[in-house]
Amino acid sequence: MRGHRSIQISAEADFPSVRLLAAACSGVLEEWGLPAERRALLELAVVEAATNVVRHAYGGRGGRVEIEIACDGANLAVTVVDAGVPFDPTGVPSPPEPDPSDPATWPEGGMGLPIIRASCDELLYRSEGGRNLLTLRLRLAPAEAS
Repeated sequence: MRGHRSIQISAEADFPSVRLLAAACSGVLEEWGLPAERRALLELAVVEAATNVVRHAYGGRGGRVEIEIACDGANLAVTVVDAGVPFDPTGVPSPPEPDPSDPATWPEGGMGLPIIRASCDELLYRSEGGRNLLTLRLRLAPAEAS
């Protein structure tokens, strides 16, 4: 992932587009040389974040969702942008860890934010100019940055 690179991908904020946005993001990251394991987790995180935009920010009423991907050689940032209802997920506490041996502790939902948090080194949120920006920032290992 040498040098400065960036790309924006935009689509309707609907469920069919969520998967396409995530696949496009994964394709860009593959082209830029991000290892498959990190790419897969980021792709899942984009699905979760974009699904939250469709479901919560827009309430299923439509709008646009944009994915901005930027790399400066040492860091990678994937930003999910929408113009829906603001929500700062960085203020939501992590749920308790489920006990693998006790199915009663396994969550039925609400794992989107933990998945998003697990995909990155830093999760940032800001709302500006009527747009919500959720940024997943990754520090690249030397082999990934070259």
